[in-house]
Amino acid sequence: MSLSENQPGARRRPRDVAAAIAAAAIAMLGTSMVLAPAASADNVDSISISAPSTADEGDTITVTVPVDSATDLYAYELTVSYDPDLLSYDADSAAFPEGGHDTAIEGTDTLTFAHTRLGTSPGLDGEQMLVTFTMTVLDGGAATITLEDASFLDSAGESTALVEPTSAEIALTAAPAPSPTTSSPSPSASTSPATSTPTPTQSASTDTAPSSDPETGSLPSTGGNVIPFLIAVPLIALGAFLIIRNKKEAVQ
Repeated sequence: MSLSENQPGARRRPRDVAAAIAAAAIAMLGTSMVLAPAASADNVDSISISAPSTADEGDTITVTVPVDSATDLYAYELTVSYDPDLLSYDADSAAFPEGGHDTAIEGTDTLTFAHTRLGTSPGLDGEQMLVTFTMTVLDGGAATITLEDASFLDSAGESTALVEPTSAEIALTAAPAPSPTTSSPSPSASTSPATSTPTPTQSASTDTAPSSDPETGSLPSTGGNVIPFLIAVPLIALGAFLIIRNKKEAVQ
């Protein structure tokens, strides 16, 4: 697109940052700039912004702002807008034409790039890459990177401005969501087969003699009433003693 301050719809900035940078640079160097008449009022022709048409979340994309033809381009300022929910500017990634002074300022959803030649350096001519920078893809969606505004200054102090914004569209793909982790359900107590250890039935046979308590030496109780037994034993012994004594007396 052709740029001219006399074209209908052309926007001029209230304060040309690029011109201020150039003036400050000249003042710091303490040199006088050789001003040559502008070769053309349209010192920049066919400016655009380009980026990959597709990208995935986590990718780094390269954005460029080229011009097909520049004539005595001494300084310029570019304003680029983007969606900060989808893209993030990679700090210190901006690259400019060699020679001169560069500035990159990051806003909430805009980037401002400025470049100026220094001292008696000639302006840029021919095909130029005004700025190259990188961004990181944050999420999926339709992203638009727009060159919203631009101002250009030649060595004679004549300025032109961007007639209308130009954009690059990018289709961004979000990273796939992680699949949920599945685990085999553990069998519940109600569904697991019941297992039981058979308890041996204690034999009630009288052939097995009860064992004695190792500490007391007494016979364990079998659960029956032992009092009659304890009474009967002495009585039987007493009866036997009396029978034997009577027999002895009879013999004598």
